[in-house]
Amino acid sequence: MKRRLAAILLVLLAGAAAGRADAFPNDPYYAPYEWYGPLLGMPAAWTISPGSPSVTVAVLDSGVMADTPDLAGRLLAPLSATGSDPLDGTTNHHGTWVASIAGMGVNNGIGGAGVGNFSILPITVTNAAGGNMSDWIAAGIRMAADRGARAINVSLRTLSYSLLNDAAGYARGKGALVFVAGGNFNRRMGMTGYDNLIFVSGTNALDQRWVEGGEGSTWGPYIDLAAPADNIVAADPTLASGYGLGDGTSFAAPFAAGAAAMAWSINPLLAPDEVYAILKETAVDLGTPGWDEVFGWGRIDIGAVAERANRTAGAPEPATLGLLAAGLVLWGAGRRVNRPL
Repeated sequence: MKRRLAAILLVLLAGAAAGRADAFPNDPYYAPYEWYGPLLGMPAAWTISPGSPSVTVAVLDSGVMADTPDLAGRLLAPLSATGSDPLDGTTNHHGTWVASIAGMGVNNGIGGAGVGNFSILPITVTNAAGGNMSDWIAAGIRMAADRGARAINVSLRTLSYSLLNDAAGYARGKGALVFVAGGNFNRRMGMTGYDNLIFVSGTNALDQRWVEGGEGSTWGPYIDLAAPADNIVAADPTLASGYGLGDGTSFAAPFAAGAAAMAWSINPLLAPDEVYAILKETAVDLGTPGWDEVFGWGRIDIGAVAERANRTAGAPEPATLGLLAAGLVLWGAGRRVNRPL
């Protein structure tokens, strides 16, 4: 189930970046590869806030590589919920890919652009091979909430979602929301009853269900939201360029987690239920009108989320204005890097 992150030839990126010196954002891989940025309204969101490092996104996964340049200065000390030391992400890169979707630096002149400049808290919930136990993930959710994370991302498949749901209820009471990858099985699953988990399905550039070969976004009554899952730019320091492209719902979930973090960057006083309501109410309705099993309440719109949060918060904080002026199995949503940037 573990997927590959594909690498694109560096020469293509060098050529694409050459004529973009004055573009916003100034991240060189944004315009040529992040097709989903305009679709999600990310530039509109960034005119309100580029995301605040005071908001923490917890990535419950296989560890995050500390030498990832696009996360520099915002990567918090790693924790572990497995009873062993935290993993550093070098054996299994999945956690680094997931973290980069939410948190690659915006307008920092390197690589790609994530949803926002949030702090990233890596919490190890897998072994080195990527296998997990549900009680590890549940413990990680509680650990993240106790450390003040507002958005908690779980891009993993596990056996007992009831354990995760109970932990997510605890996290909600502490001010956080938990986002979970919807899965890549390309079939319907009848899961229900996980009211504290926000399951995210995957879409493509045409706002259709993501499908590739024999894999595709899983659907069913448990799906809450949708987000892009096709050809997503992710950071990986082991690649020559440091970046690659990946597919799957492991990449969709951190977009939704990032959208929530963006809302809290703009208005930190929002309650979790208020942020979730904003995500649902601003989502772009796809498929059957209203909620449906494929897209949930719809594909997230980060620009609309930011605008709605801003309406409840007033003017951005001075620090935000300054930044604007400066210009035991993974779901496998992340393919192993085979199309390096």
